Amino acid sequence: MKIAFIGGTGPEGKGLAYRFAVAGHETIIGSRSAERAEEAAREIAGRVSTAVGGAENAGAAREADLVVLTVPYDAQAATLPALRDAIASKIVVSTAVPLAFHDGKPAMLAVPEGSAAEQAQSLLPGARVVGAFQNLGAAKLWAGDDPLEQDVLVCGDDADAKREVMALAEQVRGVRAVDGGPLAASRYVEGITVLLIGINKRYKSTNGVRIVGLP
Repeated sequence: MKIAFIGGTGPEGKGLAYRFAVAGHETIIGSRSAERAEEAAREIAGRVSTAVGGAENAGAAREADLVVLTVPYDAQAATLPALRDAIASKIVVSTAVPLAFHDGKPAMLAVPEGSAAEQAQSLLPGARVVGAFQNLGAAKLWAGDDPLEQDVLVCGDDADAKREVMALAEQVRGVRAVDGGPLAASRYVEGITVLLIGINKRYKSTNGVRIVGLP
């Protein structure tokens, strides 16, 4: 599968792209700047054996089979409308978290649509948006191919798209995908990230999510 990472030059985009490249997928780093995209692609390519390319966001989205949004939440409204034609009806994975810091403490932002994932769906009405990967820390993704030993909660309204993203998530070593329900449930998954940031800061750790008691 060819996977594009829109806004992929940041830590989360590079971390996820690296992990999926390790899993054997061709990856394309997207950015507003083709030069920045190509620079990030070279950085990832130096660590993997699969093809990694860089392009402006629209070109990356057009070329890919599946699109992962790794732009910050506050950049979504300005970035996504211009990508509607390039993305069309493709599966789009929303990883954004509506987050701000007040006096050094993380806080959840109110989103009119309910969640960053739901906002992405409203901005890309033809796409099949799935929320996933919000709770995976960028540093741990980039550190190497050690098993993460974490769950990824996957939310979406399109059953086929959700199944495909769950299967993709489990190609990252040590990840188990858990069906989190409809896209509207993404607001709770995004909130967990805010909680984890606070916990990790207090305990100086890099904890994630693990759901116990599943069959």
